[in-house]
Amino acid sequence: MPSVPDCAPPGAVELLERAVAYAQSNLRLVTADDLERPTPCTRWRLGELLWHLDDSLAAMGEAAQTSSLTLVPTLAPVAGLDLVESIGQRTRGLLGHWHPPRGGGVAMGLRHLPREVVGAVGALEITLHAWDVGQALGSRRPIPPGLAADLWPVARRHITAADRPRRFASALTVQAGAGPADRLLAHAGRHG
Repeated sequence: MPSVPDCAPPGAVELLERAVAYAQSNLRLVTADDLERPTPCTRWRLGELLWHLDDSLAAMGEAAQTSSLTLVPTLAPVAGLDLVESIGQRTRGLLGHWHPPRGGGVAMGLRHLPREVVGAVGALEITLHAWDVGQALGSRRPIPPGLAADLWPVARRHITAADRPRRFASALTVQAGAGPADRLLAHAGRHG
């Protein structure tokens, strides 16, 4: 019987491309009237979540081009639909910054992470917040199963007990046979 070759997990650039596509599909639905809607991140309204996402995208773009990254937000406040436009521009630019993939690492405070890890964690953050946006809008667009499955190992490695409860809620229990998106969301403390 012939052996099936092991498939390498997708690289950071591929994960970012898929996360950005999912995010853009949800961001297209945002209107000015939506910015005060509650999100699954209980302490944030949609406008605040979008500001956080804009700041994260700026940091990811910087991480693709440098070997050292500041952890202090440097963005001037953007509001309303200008914020959605800023995120759209950053997502389009982000992919350009990550092509072609560069080796090496990125210093973030006292930590030094391989660039591939920074990109994969960035894809996880974009995906989770894109899902949050969809939930806030009531669109209920699920995370694509293949993307969720590919982000699952990233989430398991990088959402740890040290992140709870400050950055993520407690992990939730899922039923046996739950799909990849439900497992990913539950690990991130979100009800799928």
